[in-house]
Amino acid sequence: MGKSQVKKKTQGWRHNPLRVPDAHLGGGKAEGKADPAKEQQMLPVLKKLRSPEYADRTWACAAICNLIQNDAATRRMFQSKNVVGELIDRLSDSVDEVVVEASGALRNLAIDGGYELCGEMANKGLMSHLPVLISKIQNTLDAILSTSGPKDLNDQDYQTRKHLLALTENIISLLWSMAEASPKALQAVNAVGSEALLVKVLQGREVMGLGASLAAAQALYALSQDNRPFQKSLVTLPSALETLIAVIKEDHAPIENSQHTQSKKGKGKDKQIVDDSQDDLPEGRALLRRLLVAGALRNTVLAGSRTDERLGVTPLTSETILPLVNDLLDVNLGNVCTRVTQLVQQLPKDPPVTLGKDLKTDHRPPQEVALERIERNLSTVIVALEVLTNICAGLEDEEEEHFINSAEAIAEGEDAGSDEDAEMEDLIGDEDLIEMGRDPSSVIEQDNIRPAASVNPGATLSHLLTGLQLPSRLLSLSQLTPLSFPPANDQPSVHPPTTSVLSVLHLRALEALNNLLLTTVASLPSGEAGVASQIKGAIPLQGLWTATFGIIETIGSEPDALTLKGQEMRLEVLEMTLGCVWGVSKIAPAELDIQQSQVQALMDVTRVLKSDVAKSRVIETLASLASRSNVSNDENKAIGTWLVQSLTASDSGVSVEVLITALNAIIDIYADETRAYDRVFVESGFLQALSEIVARVRGEVKKVDKRKSRQLRTQGEEAYENLTAFIKYRRALRK
Repeated sequence: MGKSQVKKKTQGWRHNPLRVPDAHLGGGKAEGKADPAKEQQMLPVLKKLRSPEYADRTWACAAICNLIQNDAATRRMFQSKNVVGELIDRLSDSVDEVVVEASGALRNLAIDGGYELCGEMANKGLMSHLPVLISKIQNTLDAILSTSGPKDLNDQDYQTRKHLLALTENIISLLWSMAEASPKALQAVNAVGSEALLVKVLQGREVMGLGASLAAAQALYALSQDNRPFQKSLVTLPSALETLIAVIKEDHAPIENSQHTQSKKGKGKDKQIVDDSQDDLPEGRALLRRLLVAGALRNTVLAGSRTDERLGVTPLTSETILPLVNDLLDVNLGNVCTRVTQLVQQLPKDPPVTLGKDLKTDHRPPQEVALERIERNLSTVIVALEVLTNICAGLEDEEEEHFINSAEAIAEGEDAGSDEDAEMEDLIGDEDLIEMGRDPSSVIEQDNIRPAASVNPGATLSHLLTGLQLPSRLLSLSQLTPLSFPPANDQPSVHPPTTSVLSVLHLRALEALNNLLLTTVASLPSGEAGVASQIKGAIPLQGLWTATFGIIETIGSEPDALTLKGQEMRLEVLEMTLGCVWGVSKIAPAELDIQQSQVQALMDVTRVLKSDVAKSRVIETLASLASRSNVSNDENKAIGTWLVQSLTASDSGVSVEVLITALNAIIDIYADETRAYDRVFVESGFLQALSEIVARVRGEVKKVDKRKSRQLRTQGEEAYENLTAFIKYRRALRK
């Protein structure tokens, strides 16, 4: 059960450069204490949303964006005055410029306010406006793309359509935000049928520009994750996948150079320029566009499928996608944090709020622009790590299919009265249940026919491990910095956007490492002798072990922070780190230098974990340590005693999933009576302790509804049968 492969992202932890979580912004703002100056400016702005003058309506929409930027309190004040409903009404305005600004304000509200605001937008009728606007955008886009001759950005005809091109970016960004808000909102976005628009924008990326095409790439990436209806629509859309491949293969360097030259020309002569050469980060939105489209393609096309064979996605991964990702994995996060701190210290104090005619970003100090660039480029690294996580997810779900099929067979063989029969047997004691249990030899035979996991990584494992040296590089990106989490008090981070992006970056690096280790475990033959010869030199096992425990110790040094609002990422990172610890312990436990303090830390950490999957990882890691070939009797006894006590304590409160994992762990550790530490099992009285919980284990398993949790019920039945057979086996050894 510890084998938890990451195939999709937790949408709640996706970092967006325009969205800083409210809790990162500090106590005052998180409590709703808005800036009084902004509060005084709010009502006149809202009134102008209904002004008869279109210029006033346009200005009001733009002013709202400026007032709420990364300011949760002011945003909530606007919400209390129905700003969402007012802006949605403006989407049907008779003046296109107002529609553009209203959609832009809604876009920023959706990204800045997160799921809460997206839900409010859905409830107030946003989705009913989108099909009309999408149709309008598509008609305009068709007209632009059908225009013969070169597309001159200074052409008058092009300029007249510029507001609709801006509308494209806003509407697509709204689709993306709504898709990640909730399952209900995702269904509504699927019903809109936006895939044709998104692909068309990418096809016309040269005309549409980076803003709209990047938004289309982000929306495709978000909508293609664990969303079969959208994936099927994308596969069947003519030339859609070919368009994605063309974007992936397109060199981003010329586009980035052109954009950089234009930005330099547009800078004011009197403006101070912040040197960005110190950041040592990947640059450019065209690069990010390629990565997002690569992620969308890999989300949609399964390796080895007919579509893959037709389009060649697997060779594209090896030849183009993986090298693109590989170039982004050597960021020095320590240097980045130092740079961010320097820029924050140089920021002017209390810059004035500008609500004049010009609400563009030209008013921002150069240090703020540089900080935004760093955050944006760290976000590019995050997407690269997400694509790599998908590539490293080399395990097929055969084991899960095995359990489903087994459960279906059990269900077919049981009559309607089976549950009633089980209730009649609830009063049977431990000894009678043991006597009724299977013969130990049948358990061994069944275990021998369990299917092995099938490994199908997106690239050869040897290339990932030795060629790219991913374990050590991913480990480097997972190491915590002083800015990785918000402070464990009511003070905000030095720079909340950087803290937000770093938290997600660490998590994504650990997810990729977790998948890589899991695929490695499944790929190697059983037995430590065979394993050691293949992985020695390929994976720095001791370095991984020590460094991951460094993360655990850092997070554990502030235990109270794990329960604070806004500190949820600490627990997420901790749990994924434990997944990596599991992987290292499974590869070659005898190769590790294990400290007793580390064993104790694993035992202690279960008290703060909320996820049963994470708790199972810890238990299976401890089982690997307790059964390694060079374990001492004292080490084995400490772990064995902890496992048995976790099962036998009257107030243990463990879930069925954790109960099953602990039972399997004890049986795995002590299944071979020839091991040097077997005297621990005998002298510690573990057999008697296990014999006294048989009825309780059976009762907990029977509580699992086989119709709702079929796989878990099957695993529980198997663990119960193994327990009774194991007790019989151990008793037979004493005779």
